Amino acid sequence: MERNLPAGSELVEARFSGGPLLTLLVDRVDGPVDHEFCSRVISVISPALEEEGYDGMVEISSPGIERPLTRPEHFRRFVGHEAKVRTAEPVDGRRNFTGAIKSAGDDGFTLQLLEGGAEVELPFGSVSRAYLKEEI
Repeated sequence: MERNLPAGSELVEARFSGGPLLTLLVDRVDGPVDHEFCSRVISVISPALEEEGYDGMVEISSPGIERPLTRPEHFRRFVGHEAKVRTAEPVDGRRNFTGAIKSAGDDGFTLQLLEGGAEVELPFGSVSRAYLKEEI
């Protein structure tokens, strides 16, 4: 589906929200995710979804302030930003971490924790959910 998106845009997350509503979080590097852009996305995505047999409702949205981090390149892009991370299994006895993304490689990333300033290295495979924690 991502290959059908307009140039300069990225599918951040796709999820079913309440029944047959498919929510696509789409970001772009060359401008805002505004109504015009969302209309362009839906016009190119709809035929691909129909080809796959999906005929439900589709919502196109910006990732928002608490942008999900779903790929290693997201962590690399947002080095220096605060993130909240939940791991599937405990790491050092805990599953929830909040801190600044200090670095990110191919297999994992380093988070400098807000409480105490300690650093923790987390493999991408252990992350069940991660998103930016931006202050307004």
